[in-house]
Amino acid sequence: MEKQKIKFGVLGKRVHRAYKRMRPAQRRKMILNTAIVIAGIAAGILSGYLLGEGLAERKADADIKAAEKKLYRIQEQLQEVNQQLEESGAVEDAALAERMKEFEDGIPWNMTLVNAENPMQEGYVPELAEVENGYSVDARIAEDLNAMLAAARADGCQPQICSAYRSVEKQVQVFNDTVNSWISQGSSFWDAYQRTTQEVALPGTSEHGIGLAVDIVSSQYAELDAKQAETMEAQWLQEHCYEYGFILRYPPEKQSLTGIIYEPWHYRYVGREMAQKIKESGLTLEEYLGKTY
Repeated sequence: MEKQKIKFGVLGKRVHRAYKRMRPAQRRKMILNTAIVIAGIAAGILSGYLLGEGLAERKADADIKAAEKKLYRIQEQLQEVNQQLEESGAVEDAALAERMKEFEDGIPWNMTLVNAENPMQEGYVPELAEVENGYSVDARIAEDLNAMLAAARADGCQPQICSAYRSVEKQVQVFNDTVNSWISQGSSFWDAYQRTTQEVALPGTSEHGIGLAVDIVSSQYAELDAKQAETMEAQWLQEHCYEYGFILRYPPEKQSLTGIIYEPWHYRYVGREMAQKIKESGLTLEEYLGKTY
């Protein structure tokens, strides 16, 4: 008799996806943790059972039995999912195993979120590869970046990188220079600081620090302002960047979500598949991650 497939709700589907990404040891730990939670509930009910009398005692007994049945059902579901994975051979698949190594808290390396609320790992330095003009990026994105620049130039554009990987020390310098620039234009220190935080990420909270972000401008107009969006290079990039795994990281009218003003020059690598999905969704990286993971 064919086994009946488990039907999951919305929450169940998320748990199922997360469970499929787990290693066997992680799945066993999940079962154990679930058992501990249910056992804790049962223990609380048992305490009430010992203290109560009459109807309360009978209700507590029924609740304990219900909790035991719930735990049993959860264990059965997890065991069936585990069996399905083993029968499909997915657990032994080398590509999946390699992919699982890249995940941290369920997020692949190319989808790592770095912003004011999610600072980068202290001391992290990616394996770098130089792309052009002395600029370097995470070695894993160099090929797609070079291909994108080459395609833009083949279509008559003249893009140039003006910033790529930046160490935390370099980010400190950029941040301080921007504050001083605003002060020299007449702003108070506090106003200069506030304006700078809207344009430059605080040290340790910049995507440039993980090597997945690159600033690209037109060689005919290199200013980092709203007019950059009017250049042929910016328009080409906004139309084609997703084909090479990049997204416009700080789109217009999204500052309340990203914390950064519209930057038509700042592109972030997320991989070709994810770039396509994010483009179609119309969401920022923050929104997409919140909805998907």
